[in-house]
Amino acid sequence: MKLITDLQEKIQAGIVEVETSFLSENNQLLNWKPNAEKWSILECIEHLNRYNRYYNHHLELALQKKSPPSIYKPGWLGSFFVKLVSPENKKPMKTRPHLNPTGSQLDKGTLIEFLDHQQHLLQLLSAAKKNNLNRRSIKVEVMPLIRMKIGDTFRFVVTHQQRHLQQACNMFKQASATGYQQSIPVDQ
Repeated sequence: MKLITDLQEKIQAGIVEVETSFLSENNQLLNWKPNAEKWSILECIEHLNRYNRYYNHHLELALQKKSPPSIYKPGWLGSFFVKLVSPENKKPMKTRPHLNPTGSQLDKGTLIEFLDHQQHLLQLLSAAKKNNLNRRSIKVEVMPLIRMKIGDTFRFVVTHQQRHLQQACNMFKQASATGYQQSIPVDQ
């Protein structure tokens, strides 16, 4: 199924990005931000962890209810949410307080948790090959009265991750451009 293969490739690219760009860096750099309104690299990743804690769990529950696979057709609601969180959408978005990591005490454990969530997400995608991705099973985290299709939820989660991984990479470039990386000791 092309959707699942595409999403798996995007997740794998995100894993490689986190492992190669961030995992070997020190906590000071990973927590650096130019001002209080911006998120640090770890805050971007923690925001994703908060979403993964919710959506991975609900995707797993939905996939436990077996239904025969069928040709996936994106829904209008899912497509709206995917477009909203797409990295191409440069408009800033408000984050609900419980999903906002600003001020959290974060370390490399945040990265490890993210990588664990990605492995779990890959497993869920493999299981999804044998299921109907058109079922409206997943409550939208910020609007629980609304349900998205399983396939739309996978698309939303992965696209949302791409947005914030791009944000984290931009923060890394900004920190590196300031020479911040060279001015602090590495705490492995």
